[in-house]
Amino acid sequence: MSTLTSPVESSAARRAPHGPTKVFKGHTGRVCCVAYFPDGQHIASTSSDKTVIIWDVERGGQDGHPLQHDCSLEWIAISPDGRRIVSGLQAGGPVIWDALTRKVVHEIKGGGVWRLAYSPDGRWIATAPRVDERVIRLWDADTGRPGREPLKCDGRILCLAFSPDGSRIAAGMVDGVFQVIEISTGKSVVGPIKGHTRTVTSVVYSPDGRLLVTASQDKSIRVWDSKSGMEVGKPMLGHSDDVWCISITADGRRIASGGSDDTVRVWDLETRLQVGHSFDAGGWVFSVAFSPDDRHIISGNSLDDVALWDTESLSVSVFSLLRYSF
Repeated sequence: MSTLTSPVESSAARRAPHGPTKVFKGHTGRVCCVAYFPDGQHIASTSSDKTVIIWDVERGGQDGHPLQHDCSLEWIAISPDGRRIVSGLQAGGPVIWDALTRKVVHEIKGGGVWRLAYSPDGRWIATAPRVDERVIRLWDADTGRPGREPLKCDGRILCLAFSPDGSRIAAGMVDGVFQVIEISTGKSVVGPIKGHTRTVTSVVYSPDGRLLVTASQDKSIRVWDSKSGMEVGKPMLGHSDDVWCISITADGRRIASGGSDDTVRVWDLETRLQVGHSFDAGGWVFSVAFSPDDRHIISGNSLDDVALWDTESLSVSVFSLLRYSF
């Protein structure tokens, strides 16, 4: 990628004892979403300052110039091959960028995007609109054109996720409901299920597709059977305020979460218990993502920062369970 332009601040000078390993500074507004590129060496972040910034993880700082937009950004997704970036505008449709040239490939007209996601095969981009249309729109990632009729949902959508095989989309809604839509038929195959008492803010599939994990403003993280919609085990409780975001490890054994209590936490998906200490983010955490090798977590927060956390600092013995004990 391009030449570096901005420095990275060491956590030692900033927060302790459970502060980040690195803090990437460059945004001038709250960081809404963060995402890893498949190579694990670069990350991208969106902000209310109307930019997407790409960062070099190892060397620190910005990689090239920010991608400029006309309005604030809510969400970002990176294609599975790392060649495209799609950003969602608060007052427009998704914008598809070439990750190497940093040029716009397609700019799709629309009334604002809450959330978006790339399908696992890179063929589709799914978006949840800001307006109360109660639909998921599918766009052809190569042409930027509508891929099929919108998928109808039973509520206003705040978050969504493709199943690992790309055949289904799970949607979380503002009334605490989630449901799963079969893409080929457009029909709801799970739900709507009222699992939370407040807005569902984030949803992820386990890598094997067997489980769905949801987070909510009701301070809980819950696990569901993705086929039946039945809740599996007890919820993960510990956040003292809204949970805004979750991410899952590549092996499906840990969950990272962030919320309005200014913390990033890691959970054992089998025991539902928190692993080690909480990370002090110093501000509301809107987005988290595990690195491809599961060794780090990145987060975006209300302090305009992108932070990188070392999961091995939780405990060498506990983290070893992640890789060797099961």
